[in-house]
Amino acid sequence: MLAGLTLGLSFCHLMQLPSRMGWDQYLWVGSTVQGGLYATFGSVGAVIFVATVIALALLAYFVREHGRPGFRLALAAAILFALALVLWWVLVYPVNVELAKWVNGPVPADWTAYRARWEWGHAIISFVELAGFAALIASVLADTPPHAEEPPKGASRSTRPRPSRRG
Repeated sequence: MLAGLTLGLSFCHLMQLPSRMGWDQYLWVGSTVQGGLYATFGSVGAVIFVATVIALALLAYFVREHGRPGFRLALAAAILFALALVLWWVLVYPVNVELAKWVNGPVPADWTAYRARWEWGHAIISFVELAGFAALIASVLADTPPHAEEPPKGASRSTRPRPSRRG
């Protein structure tokens, strides 16, 4: 669930990119910097993002211990979401530091360069998270038994009596 929430926040940026790249200075700066449109993306989203990376790392660790086939995919999911977090610090955070100066200060003449770095940085992160989410889903599918009657490796059979096959 955490991975889905993290991807959802990122995917919002990706879906908005085509429109937002055409916005003029007043609309883009007004909504992004001064309007507080993304305030909860930073506060709540950051907690969810870090929790996602931790949860996926733990998942990979525990799946490894049981020798399940989805281990490599779970590990890939953890690595890709961790990479997305690193990319946020490298691509987006420096722009956020600059944007914070624009709240009460002047907007530089080259504001479109900052807009491009901010928007495309989020887009790159979204694609990395999408790959991580796909790896996570594939890891679950790899560990799903092919028949409902067969319990997963290490699980006990149900004690419920099966219905009689007699007429």
